[in-house]
Amino acid sequence: MADDPNVPQLEPTWSRRQFLGGVTGLGVSGFVAMFGRTALVAAARNFWRSPAAAGVIHLYALDYYYVPNYMTWRVGERLQVVFHNQSPTHWHEWTIGRPHPTREYVPPFGMLNGDGWVHDFWTGVQVTLSDPVGVDSFVPNQALVRYVGPRNRYRIATGGDFSPTLKPGGSLRLSFVVPDKPGTWHYGCFVQDAIHYRIGMRGILHVVR
Repeated sequence: MADDPNVPQLEPTWSRRQFLGGVTGLGVSGFVAMFGRTALVAAARNFWRSPAAAGVIHLYALDYYYVPNYMTWRVGERLQVVFHNQSPTHWHEWTIGRPHPTREYVPPFGMLNGDGWVHDFWTGVQVTLSDPVGVDSFVPNQALVRYVGPRNRYRIATGGDFSPTLKPGGSLRLSFVVPDKPGTWHYGCFVQDAIHYRIGMRGILHVVR
């Protein structure tokens, strides 16, 4: 359809803000295309961080990832984490440590991430466990644990880092005060000889004062 000659035509104009916004958008698009969405999200998280969690946190384990896979806790905050295994078929655990997993030699692949952390976040931390449903095993390691209800429902085991392992559909509530251990920690699932962790079942925890 031709323009009406009796109606004055307006030339498109760009404000400086629009121009800068467009250039920024193109830059972000190029960054995503070049480095992938994961890198962009990680960079944004490191720049802006996230608000410190308070009260009750629901942590979901799926195949093979956590929701959320990034959390910020504040030292001295009283938290409850309700850990849910949402997988219909797989057992999953939740461990926290740093600076990286242990290493082990796995033929024919060489040195790979092993089962557990060099330092266990929960060492010396007072934790109360309650509402156990479908717990496959629980390793307290060096945490100071109080159990609500019959201890046999927690299937207490030994060996390895602090780790509740849940059957499909299981859940468990952990209540604690965030210890004075600031910095970046990592969490992950090392079930099936650490295969879950190696294929991406992991998250980042920032502890701040």
